[in-house]
Amino acid sequence: MKTTNYFDNFASQKHPEVQREWIGRVLADPVKKEVQTNNRISYWGNIEEAEGRVLRVITLEDGETVHNAFFDRNFYKRQQRGEEPQ
Repeated sequence: MKTTNYFDNFASQKHPEVQREWIGRVLADPVKKEVQTNNRISYWGNIEEAEGRVLRVITLEDGETVHNAFFDRNFYKRQQRGEEPQ
């Protein structure tokens, strides 16, 4: 898995509970994918092993290089209200 220096030196330390396997699964089969205004790409996926929480993975514009990964409470709440895909 390709990662940015930001991910290696900051994001992975800030969110040590996020497993790289989960990141790979979200990238391979996201419940939602969205291109941001800065051309980075956000992917969301449910992680059953983490109590069904929603993992958001942000890649560079190549769609492969991971820049950030964290659990997205807001997406999860919208999902529970039926406003986002399951």
